[in-house]
Amino acid sequence: MSVLEPNEDESESKITPVDPLILVPEISEEVILKKNNWISRFSGIFYTLMASFLFVSSTFAIKQLRVDLLDAFLLRFFLQTIITFIFAYYKNYALFGGTLWQIFLQMFCCATGAGGFIMFFIAIRYIEISDANTVCYTRVVWTVVLSVIVYRERPSIGTLIALPLTLLGVVFVTQPTFLFSSNHISTNNIDNKFRLFGFAMILTVALTSSVNVLLFKQIISTSQNIKPSVLNLQFSFFVLILLILNQFYKIFYLQTATSFTYILSWRYLVSAFVCLTSIIGSILTQKAIKREHPAVFSLLGSADIIFALILQNIFTSIRSNIYALLGSGLVISSVVVLGITRIINERHKPENENEKC
Repeated sequence: MSVLEPNEDESESKITPVDPLILVPEISEEVILKKNNWISRFSGIFYTLMASFLFVSSTFAIKQLRVDLLDAFLLRFFLQTIITFIFAYYKNYALFGGTLWQIFLQMFCCATGAGGFIMFFIAIRYIEISDANTVCYTRVVWTVVLSVIVYRERPSIGTLIALPLTLLGVVFVTQPTFLFSSNHISTNNIDNKFRLFGFAMILTVALTSSVNVLLFKQIISTSQNIKPSVLNLQFSFFVLILLILNQFYKIFYLQTATSFTYILSWRYLVSAFVCLTSIIGSILTQKAIKREHPAVFSLLGSADIIFALILQNIFTSIRSNIYALLGSGLVISSVVVLGITRIINERHKPENENEKC
């Protein structure tokens, strides 16, 4: 989910139910033809890689500061909710529009998006960010699989190749003890039970993200009155509510109330600032979506895995073993297969349409 800029025309975006991406509109031919010069043509690639680096590096930095990410995100989502509300109010968008069924779908979409967002940052308490990004990015494959089931599409060759690559990649990254000896698992001083809990949670995040993709595209494609910015506002508000509930949980159940000394500490202030700067990554993502082909955007998004591996192996004492690297490579390969298949299929569409005419 990203923050829309005030000058963005949401009517340009056309969502199709088969794109294995989160909030990724199709790029019209007119928009592509406008990108004639070299800088404009590759700006989408640059924006995607920058957004990926900002997300991974900000998450990595806050974790190294040993600040609870759910605490650090409070200020960001408070401001993000206000900004998106002002934008929706300025545009006179209904906060919950459509039929009762569409309102239910909107609430379910926000619940899966916000729930997956919170679970991701809980999961990285127990597993490394590189492993979390690898397993989480399997959402691209799960989205394609779910779209085949929901829309009863015939699975492509790319899907049939990508699915076993993804499953094998997840096995190599998680390295279950009944298949791998403990000597091969990275030593991170985390109990194996909590490690399994972290992987189970991040796999749930991947699946809920896939459901979120299909719901979002279903809502946008079936109703012109429901805008992406409204869904973004709903998502921000849901996340903010969950973050506030987390504070109540800490106060009344864990009895670890957040003190003013903690809020005014340099670690928390730096973490809060880093979270605010991550909004820039959301804006860059939105720009990349409008400038780049959806399949290319999906391929470049897998750079999250590479950036996380680089940061982990350079700035921490934890080293990824050969199995984790192989698993990450397999997941990236599955995304590449899907992306190339999608690009080839879309290039053949105009030819097929001309033959029919």
